[in-house]
Amino acid sequence: MDSLIKLIGANARRIRKAKGLSQQKLGEKAGFDYRYIGFIEQARVNPTIKTLEKVASALNVTVRDLFPANSEVEANKKGVPAKISDRERITSIIMRDLNKADNAKLKQLRRIIKITVGAED
Repeated sequence: MDSLIKLIGANARRIRKAKGLSQQKLGEKAGFDYRYIGFIEQARVNPTIKTLEKVASALNVTVRDLFPANSEVEANKKGVPAKISDRERITSIIMRDLNKADNAKLKQLRRIIKITVGAED
């Protein structure tokens, strides 16, 4: 059970960072003190399903997204840490940077992305 709580905390942290949120901001959105968010991420508390629902809602994900895939649980049981892919790491950095940009910069970046990857509205 402890390994599951650790993986849930690690997933919550990974998703929070990918969304460019601080523990303070996530705490405000979910209705918790930022220290409690830290405790969840560090597996220092055993959060209730209701708490996970509030955290997931504040992150705009489902509660299921906070739970690890079966392969992550099995890997963790064998002492292999869950890895963050290069894509997740890069996405996290981009999201953090985007949260600092004003609307004009975001519009400009959107045009660049559309040209670069051929994305449509």
